[in-house]
Amino acid sequence: MWRRDSANVHLAFDLCGSLQIEALQLLADERLEERLLVSFADTLLTEDLEPLRQRLLYHPLWIGIENGTLEVERLRIFALQDWWLVREAYRLDALAIAAAPDLEVQELLLSKLVPKVGGYKLLLRFGEALGLAQADFAAVEPLAGCMALTNFFYWMLAYGSPGEKLASVSASEDIFIQICARVGPALMRNYGLNQDQVEFFSAHDVLEAYVSPVDQALLARFDTPEERQRITRAVRLSHEFELLFYDTVLSVVIEKPAPSSSQG
Repeated sequence: MWRRDSANVHLAFDLCGSLQIEALQLLADERLEERLLVSFADTLLTEDLEPLRQRLLYHPLWIGIENGTLEVERLRIFALQDWWLVREAYRLDALAIAAAPDLEVQELLLSKLVPKVGGYKLLLRFGEALGLAQADFAAVEPLAGCMALTNFFYWMLAYGSPGEKLASVSASEDIFIQICARVGPALMRNYGLNQDQVEFFSAHDVLEAYVSPVDQALLARFDTPEERQRITRAVRLSHEFELLFYDTVLSVVIEKPAPSSSQG
């Protein structure tokens, strides 16, 4: 009798877990539909970048996760490569703050940084759920696409106009927030991860509430014909370098363990 009741309890928990994941997926879909109505700097862009955004949003890397066909080994590659980039976040934000033209802009940029504090720990937790150790993150080497995206951010923050400095990083944040709304529930559904283990992705939904209003306030300062062209170029390059990052994660060869030789 206990075994039958115990099985029913486990079944109830399984059903609750499935319903929870389905609810999260529905919420993610609704949030994505809302976000697709407007993307970063839409009202300032001088060319249509929507086809490029679609390539990012529905890149095979994310479709593979949503379908449950992406190898866990490749998820580990993504976690490690994203770690290389995420650990630069404080430095990138610090450069943007230091280059800000006045105190008001510096305060706005600081308000964007505060909700990001500690976010790297969530990525470490995600990696650990995939079987990675702290030593793996400490020893990570960047792939070409990851290094290219990182260097693009640094170049823009060193040499770009005020609008380009904002657009280069913020466009990447904006597109990744939209991606995370789908990836978090998919990782729970297809890879058996729990909410804590995918919090790196779900936390971006909270981050959006802080980041988007600040971006809009900053963009309003750069609404000139010349700066709009620069912002458009920065957004386009940001998306193209991000595509290189995702392409690199998919293209790297996963080394399979050599078969053990039988001993006679």
